[in-house]
Amino acid sequence: MNSSTIAVAALVMSGAAAICTFLQWREAHGQLLLSMKPSINITTSTNDSPAGISIENAGPGPAKIKSITYFVDGKQISDVTKILEFSNVPEFAASTLELDDGDTLGVGQKEWLIEYSSKPHGKKEQDAVDEFSDFLDHKVAVEVAYCPVIGDDCTKKCSVKNWCGIERK
Repeated sequence: MNSSTIAVAALVMSGAAAICTFLQWREAHGQLLLSMKPSINITTSTNDSPAGISIENAGPGPAKIKSITYFVDGKQISDVTKILEFSNVPEFAASTLELDDGDTLGVGQKEWLIEYSSKPHGKKEQDAVDEFSDFLDHKVAVEVAYCPVIGDDCTKKCSVKNWCGIERK
């Protein structure tokens, strides 16, 4: 073998090694992003105390909130406090939480977006909780747009399939 053949063979082998190294790095990087991907669960609690809607990050990585959108009968509501007006629940009896673009939900962290905060004392107050629960269960949907803190694989999730942005009768 002459020296030019050996040089070409060495060049081909080093190029192949560089390609393999790059592919291994890309695979490892993809696995890191996957291992940090959040998963938001939206729960409407109507049978337990407190009645309300909560979100929880059940994924292995923190979630960066992009937006939270509320729908009543498929119509977008600009502000979570407006939902209380539709529900006929006294404002003092319920609490709301606003999460803004960029807020982070840690791994396992749960936040109540809407919560009936008064403890029912007697039939009249229990009836109000039941009415509020029925309203949340049959009229309200929540859409959460979120991203992992590393990467840009953003996702949207609706609390009830096919309810977000679709007008209901």
